[in-house]
Amino acid sequence: MGFKYDFDMFSVIPEEVRQEFQGFLNDVGMGPSVGKQVALFRDPTLVEALSSADEKVKNLFLDAGFGLNVYDSGAPEGRFPGHDEAGRNACVRKLSENIGASQNLKQANWGGFNILEFVDYFSAAKPIDEIEMQAIAKAQQARNKKKSLARLGVMAGGAMIAVSAAGILLGATGG
Repeated sequence: MGFKYDFDMFSVIPEEVRQEFQGFLNDVGMGPSVGKQVALFRDPTLVEALSSADEKVKNLFLDAGFGLNVYDSGAPEGRFPGHDEAGRNACVRKLSENIGASQNLKQANWGGFNILEFVDYFSAAKPIDEIEMQAIAKAQQARNKKKSLARLGVMAGGAMIAVSAAGILLGATGG
């Protein structure tokens, strides 16, 4: 099916928020759980396919710390933010344990998810450092700004054409 098996770690509570409210969170007994992360695939078609898999298969992933939502950290294909390496490894290790402890998975509907392709991807993926991630984010922001300006230009051009056309039509009919 040609899925892209890239995945990123998503913090349930963003680091900035956690740091700001850590004392309060500790006071209410939520300190350790706030750092929780979930592994989310970047490819929406992969998430859709995995969502259609048998409950047994979905639970293997959910119990390992994967989610069935989409998230993209902005890292290039085959790369991931270096600070997520331990979390990624923990999720894949737990997934491996879950698969090893399960039975009758060959007959299960995996929704097109290919575990061997996933393992190949995971083995080949390389971390990217924070400086590279910031450079990628800046470049993406610049591209988005250019796209916004281009859209604005197209809209302004369209408005000018509409005004001109109306003037021509009104001039031809109303005099």
